[in-house]
Amino acid sequence: MHAINFTDARKNFADTMQRVTDDAEPVRVIRRDAPDVVIMDAEEYEALIETVYLFSNPANAAHINESMKQAERGEFVEVEY
Repeated sequence: MHAINFTDARKNFADTMQRVTDDAEPVRVIRRDAPDVVIMDAEEYEALIETVYLFSNPANAAHINESMKQAERGEFVEVEY
């Protein structure tokens, strides 16, 4: 994750936002006397929240993990649309 201090983030806010969306990578804004904050693409944030939600249910998490293992082993069928 790229990090930038608050002053530089403020001076170059448009460039910082463009970097976040172009690279699909969050930027950490380091503040001197306050907790750091993270700027991230809204779609990436929504995907992260959805993933947390899906894995918050133990049965769902187990099913997803097993499905991922099956995919890694090549146990899947490709479907053409």
